[in-house]
Amino acid sequence: MPSKLVTDRQKSADAVCMAAEVNADRVQAAVATLLSPHLDESKGETLPDVATLMRLLSRALRASKEGMIAADEAHEAELGDDEPARKARDVAFEQSYAELTSLREILTGLYGGAVTAQIMPGETPRDPVVLARFSRTVEKNLGEIALPASRVKGANVDAAAVKSTLSGLREALEAKIEAVAREVREAQTTQVAKNGAMEGYDALFGGVAGLLSHLLLVAGERELAAKVKPSARRPGQTTEQAEEKP
Repeated sequence: MPSKLVTDRQKSADAVCMAAEVNADRVQAAVATLLSPHLDESKGETLPDVATLMRLLSRALRASKEGMIAADEAHEAELGDDEPARKARDVAFEQSYAELTSLREILTGLYGGAVTAQIMPGETPRDPVVLARFSRTVEKNLGEIALPASRVKGANVDAAAVKSTLSGLREALEAKIEAVAREVREAQTTQVAKNGAMEGYDALFGGVAGLLSHLLLVAGERELAAKVKPSARRPGQTTEQAEEKP
């Protein structure tokens, strides 16, 4: 979903650009009426081409707006990639957690709580990263701690086989954790790009909208000048847009 911060700016940019393009010739005529009597032709002075300036500023602002929108869309697309990676990590976590929980019950039943505590110190974590570390500890203990005689005749735990199973599940979990971390880093990169695009747009908008507002005042368009005046409270928006009620 597009960012509201961006769509609000987009609306203001469109309003300012449209005002500049539609009123360029009218402002030019007003400026000519105001300044023509003050030209010193002996010095080669000519009237400024205000209409062209307004159109060029409008194009520059539109380009900045489009760059901001593209950065926003790239960031939203990157955020959309996060969910599958998180779901895959959660599945791997549940598989590893279930195996460790089952192992605790089996060890307790066959060898008692004291032995189980040696192999599986503490509770089984519910955090994926901590669980992976916990599994490593259990795997290490299974390889180093000799299991005593079982309390159930004929029932024993194959430590090597259990260790191998835990290792496979833990490695899968670690891979999924890394995938999520990679998605987070990529999202941070697109967020930085989006923030930069917004900051650049805000700086340009403030200048363009402010200049246009004053030019419209010179042309006698006070109401329109007020509509395109940049907001002092919300960067990148007109006063009118910033004060709109939902």
